[in-house]
Amino acid sequence: EVRGRFKHLLIKAGYPVNDLVGYEPGDRLEISVRNVTLSGREFSFRRYQLEASDQFWAGGSVRGGQGIVVLPCGAGKTIVGIKVMAQASTQTLIMCTNVSAVRQWIAELLDKTALEPWQIGEYSGQKKEIRPVTVTTYQMLTYRKSRKGPFEHMQLMKARNWGLLIYDEVHVVPAPVFRATTEIQAKRRLGLTATLIREDGLEEDAFSLVGPKCYDVPWKELEGKGLIAQARCCEIRL
Repeated sequence: EVRGRFKHLLIKAGYPVNDLVGYEPGDRLEISVRNVTLSGREFSFRRYQLEASDQFWAGGSVRGGQGIVVLPCGAGKTIVGIKVMAQASTQTLIMCTNVSAVRQWIAELLDKTALEPWQIGEYSGQKKEIRPVTVTTYQMLTYRKSRKGPFEHMQLMKARNWGLLIYDEVHVVPAPVFRATTEIQAKRRLGLTATLIREDGLEEDAFSLVGPKCYDVPWKELEGKGLIAQARCCEIRL
């Protein structure tokens, strides 16, 4: 019952936990991936995307199911999320930084999986759809009418029998979402990011409550293989 808080206290004390308790499977949802996208392009996973999802999933054992995948911008973190969703085949809650990212996730899911539009919900300021796959923003989860009022939409994290939670751009997850996550450690949790650095220094919260880093690829390696655009760095003094 206090699994998350126990792990959190231990990592603060300098003892990171290897959590082998296991997970609830969540409600079943068959998720298959298209070989040809809706837009008519051939689709397959890149090797590092498969490696990332396999490292996280760990064959469905208790040794997987929690962790953070670190990939540079443009490397296809959303694609890794889709692969993990197909492996888990369970109802999934996806949390994003803004509404544009929510709609990008929905577009990618429709384009590259066999999920029907009615199976995917947008939970935002404009829409309040709770579906087998629901995509929302951290801002929605942390919304409250007054400074001391309740987080009115935080119950979304427990609204259905989710089997998988995906934290997009996990390095910006607000503290109240971390606090809610302490109570749902029985769900598989995937964090996606291009950097693990947080301005508030709460990286330990991400490690203890979402999971440890389970895979990363340096951007120079992918850039050298032509898999992402070449980075041009410019200094602009103001």
